[in-house]
Amino acid sequence: MMNHTEINNLLTAYEVDVRFPDVSGMEHLDMLLVRSELARAERNQRLTTEHARRLAEADRILAGQAGRFYQAIRRIADLEVWRQQENALPREWWWYLDVLAQAPVAAQVEMTSALV
Repeated sequence: MMNHTEINNLLTAYEVDVRFPDVSGMEHLDMLLVRSELARAERNQRLTTEHARRLAEADRILAGQAGRFYQAIRRIADLEVWRQQENALPREWWWYLDVLAQAPVAAQVEMTSALV
């Protein structure tokens, strides 16, 4: 089980990553793996209120830029294949950037608001 320092380090990395949608797709895939680690910590109720707030803000940034992140990823990998390898459930929406990129902006906002 992760401690608060490990969670904070992962969260900080995720916050930085979502601010740079134009870096390589490999970095974005790493970011999605980090987000999955944070989701595990969240499910295990390891996030503080401050962690949850920061995660929600970073998620809003990622969802709002889904298309840009997906464009970088699709140059180097098939996101659907990664999704299957990770056994990503629909609640793990970050593995569905390809789908989000096709969704109207209003649906993206509604979807991410429901997650907070």
